[in-house]
Amino acid sequence: MMDFGALLPGLAHLLGGAVLLLSFMLLVRRRPLPAINGLSAQGWLLGLIALCYGWMRDTPQLMLIAALLAVGQGVLLPLTLREWVKRLGLRHDVSVALMHRPGVGLAAGVALVLLAVLALLPATAGAAMGMREDLVLSLSVMLLGLLVMAARHNPLGQAIGLASLMNGALLGALATPGLPLLPAVVIVAIAIPLGTVTAFLAMRPPTGDIG
Repeated sequence: MMDFGALLPGLAHLLGGAVLLLSFMLLVRRRPLPAINGLSAQGWLLGLIALCYGWMRDTPQLMLIAALLAVGQGVLLPLTLREWVKRLGLRHDVSVALMHRPGVGLAAGVALVLLAVLALLPATAGAAMGMREDLVLSLSVMLLGLLVMAARHNPLGQAIGLASLMNGALLGALATPGLPLLPAVVIVAIAIPLGTVTAFLAMRPPTGDIG
């Protein structure tokens, strides 16, 4: 019978790939609620990845981090973004540039992933292959988050891109064994997008539909 622990590295890589696929979904989704749902799914996947690494490394600290990620990135941030949509009456397509041409957006995203591969694989030649793949996934998600921020022209889209970028940073932090600042990285990565959205909601009164 195969040891469950032997399956965890492959499972963690598979979940990281799913986070990357969701980043592409964020890039081409034109309506706000599906994009928020995709961001929430990223948060839950990061929580599962933290659980995998916690089990592999026998690190209870990562179990707590998994719970923080699931609650912060998977629940609190999406709920706050949905409140933003509700208060501002965002029912129509998010104002975007590349999203009007999904093929162009996907091509730009693929180019950024190839850039991450070309930049990181030579620079990490001495590292284990699994670690190199995780770092490529992390940088790819971060670059796609930046592309989402560049392509979306309203504060909601900017917040979604920022949160996705932070998810990429978290993916890389989780994949780095023995990172002493990991709890601080997790807290900051959750607090920045959540604080940004909350501050915007506090400052901006409810309005009608905006395009």
